[in-house]
Amino acid sequence: MALVGIDLGGTKLLALAVGADGAAIHHMRATTGRTMGPDAALAAIERAVTEARAHGDIEAIGVGFPGLVDHARGVARSSVMLDGWRDVPLAALLEERLGVPCAVDNDVNAAALHELELRGAPDMLFAAVGTGIGGALVLGGCLHRGRGGFAGEIGHVVIERDGRPCDCGRRGCVNRYASGTAIEAEVGLEAGALRARAGHAVDVAAPSLAAGAAALGVAIGSALNLLDVPLVVLGGGVAQLGPAYVAAVAASARRECFSEIGRDCLFEAARGGYDGAALGAVALAAQRLEAAGHACSRASRSSSAAYSRASRSAADG
Repeated sequence: MALVGIDLGGTKLLALAVGADGAAIHHMRATTGRTMGPDAALAAIERAVTEARAHGDIEAIGVGFPGLVDHARGVARSSVMLDGWRDVPLAALLEERLGVPCAVDNDVNAAALHELELRGAPDMLFAAVGTGIGGALVLGGCLHRGRGGFAGEIGHVVIERDGRPCDCGRRGCVNRYASGTAIEAEVGLEAGALRARAGHAVDVAAPSLAAGAAALGVAIGSALNLLDVPLVVLGGGVAQLGPAYVAAVAASARRECFSEIGRDCLFEAARGGYDGAALGAVALAAQRLEAAGHACSRASRSSSAAYSRASRSAADG
């Protein structure tokens, strides 16, 4: 028996199946894009789960979606990353197609859930910097989703009034200055070029990267004045550029918030890696299965073991 976690993003769909012993038994990646609407996404997820079923029975599915999600109802409300999404009952549609329980949440919430399991940190702000910028809040050891499930959208904090137009319909959002897409456009790089440089020597002092890090720090500094959390975790492809990038964001954020808050706040790169959101979606699947009152496999009952073993299996593969 196994659980499947799906990370549906603006550029890729990543599926990870975790078996009863906590090991990753199937790993699949497919290309997405802005034009991937609900019908295409449903078909792609169905293909991924069908492939995973060749390796064992599937108990439940979790999906991280790049946009606003009503987690309680399993509804994808909207997305600035994918076109054609408006109040789509994604969980119900997948349950009807695949015959197993399904949970849906924001993709960065899923990544933060995995990070929470890895760290055990009760309070943190998680910011994912990739194609776009997303955020999640962990307060009191739990994801804080807000009344409608939309809390944490730090990418749409306005840092420049009447600034660059954003896909959300407003202007000056930090997403338009600090995301990988924005930095690549500023430099004239192809989409995904920054992520391809992760792990290699990168000059974070280069004007485009320095400006992006500084812009993100402005938004995070404002958030810290509001939240006063002791930990900021930076995930996503841009954050994988290395410690110098994380340090540049931290320096900017500390300039923007009260010194007493910034001095006592740690800034760290995410530990979850590339599969973090998919592994967090595995946790969502386990929670959905238990909420439905189904008998849980060992993988469902022991999510922490599933995470750590699946992470190692994915890294080794």
